[in-house]
Amino acid sequence: MLQLAQTEKENGFEQDSHVGVRLLSYLLTFSFVISLAASSFVIYSDYQRGVSQFQKNLDQIHTSYQQSVSYSLWNFDNRQLESQLHGILNFPGVVYVYIENRDKLIQSAGDIYVQADQTYSFELTHESSAQHYPLGQLFINVNYTGLYDDLKYKAVTIIFTQFLKTFSVSIFILFLVRILITRRLATMASWANTFNLKNLDNPLNFNDNRHRNDELDLVANAINGMRKTLKSDAEERENARIQLLETKEQLTVAIDNAALGFARYFPEDDRFVCNNHFARHLATTQHELEALPRALEHIRDMIRGKSGPEQREKINQLLLGRISRQHSGFTMTNFRGERCHFDITLQIIHYSESRPKEILICLVDKTREQLASKKAQDLAVSLENKVTERTEQLYEEQQKAKDAVRKLEMRLARTTNIASNKTANTFKKLMLEEFNHNYPDGSLAPGKLESFREYLGYCLDDQRTAVDITDITNQVLQRSSVLRELDTITRLPFSLIISEPKNLITFLFRLLLENEPVIKQTQQLEIGGSVAGKCAEIYYAFQLHENAEAIVEHPFNSFCDYIVTTRFGGQLSRDLIAPDRLEIRFSITLETDTDEG
Repeated sequence: MLQLAQTEKENGFEQDSHVGVRLLSYLLTFSFVISLAASSFVIYSDYQRGVSQFQKNLDQIHTSYQQSVSYSLWNFDNRQLESQLHGILNFPGVVYVYIENRDKLIQSAGDIYVQADQTYSFELTHESSAQHYPLGQLFINVNYTGLYDDLKYKAVTIIFTQFLKTFSVSIFILFLVRILITRRLATMASWANTFNLKNLDNPLNFNDNRHRNDELDLVANAINGMRKTLKSDAEERENARIQLLETKEQLTVAIDNAALGFARYFPEDDRFVCNNHFARHLATTQHELEALPRALEHIRDMIRGKSGPEQREKINQLLLGRISRQHSGFTMTNFRGERCHFDITLQIIHYSESRPKEILICLVDKTREQLASKKAQDLAVSLENKVTERTEQLYEEQQKAKDAVRKLEMRLARTTNIASNKTANTFKKLMLEEFNHNYPDGSLAPGKLESFREYLGYCLDDQRTAVDITDITNQVLQRSSVLRELDTITRLPFSLIISEPKNLITFLFRLLLENEPVIKQTQQLEIGGSVAGKCAEIYYAFQLHENAEAIVEHPFNSFCDYIVTTRFGGQLSRDLIAPDRLEIRFSITLETDTDEG
């Protein structure tokens, strides 16, 4: 530690405080606060317990001595009365007992001059022959001095023992901190003061010969890992420096082999220095180019192309020192008047009073690449045009194929549907003949059978025609005496054309509307419809009276659902969406295009 302190002092750092002393002070302070709080709580609890015990004693005196003292007082038995009062003085805390009657002292015992912290009294009475005789009051003075002495002794004992325990534990903890932490931190600080990049072979060791792996060991391992990394980086940097020298030599050879043009221009001396490749790219010699007055300005004037004026202006800005670098592709004419393409970079590498002192110029000939790129672009445009043309042709052929497949699928579906209908129609025809045999023309079948017979007749006459839903709805409303009397709102489009048997559609509409049980409770009927995707959706909304009866099931609801589902490929629902609004919604699948106007 002394060696560490001396080293720190030499390095300009002096230790102002010790971790152990601060740790000890924090532990003692915290322990004192906790001990004080705990002691206060214990003392207060004992105080409350003592006061409660005094109150229990007084209640016991009241219960035990009231009747006996009253009897002795009634019989004027002073000796017995004095003995009883001295018996009360034997209770803890009782210092003075006296009996008064009408503010006159009758009997007393104890020390009247001792301070009373609590005074307790109760009435003394005597009952005889059903009469009540008040004899006076018994007063008891209670002093808490004994209780306070016990509490003080207990408080001093608790605080002293807690302080002694905490101080001992703190000293032990301080010793452990010194052994486990502080000493090793001192070792780390001593090692860090001698650490430098030239001394990377000296590892950080605690030299205590103990096998452990705690936090400080992890820090030491991390520092040793950092030391190894720094050592490796230093070695790599030295290797990189050596490689850089070798690369510089190789780069010089590569520049000569790659025909890269390099030049330096000194504006103050109007001196131009370049290599042989730079002069050869401009179709001149190195000597002629270096001897040319204002060589950079002459090279600037050789720039051509659409971007030529802008590029020449940027070179002028660079010569004035307003920009430090200019890099772009240049189109130029060389000293033989040939059009060439170069990648040129101009970079100011030295300044003199905000003016360029030395400008580095790098030139790469891109003439062959530009010509090849132009040919490739022309070829790409030609190929793109051909690909676009062929793509359009293939797209048209694909659309034609899709249309043909769609037509074939529709034709197959119709053929399948026709075959299925023919099979079903055979059975329906037999059923209809049986109906007509049992119920010949002019006689109605009972119940729903008449509607079933009508449906079978429409099914056998399956003639698909262009049907206007709006027109059929209006006809059903006009021809029905029940529906004609209703206030009807029609929200159908001007025209809604589908391809279905007209009689079957009319039969379905009449079956749903005329047989609706709530038709007599309806004050307004709303009919609407629209085309959604491949379906025509139609709804009937019955606006009911306020005092409408309970809604019953539609007698033909299952039958209509069967027709909509199997015949028209749609869905039917009948729901009470509000207490006064009933809606019937059904859809019809469109097999052909619909026209809605």
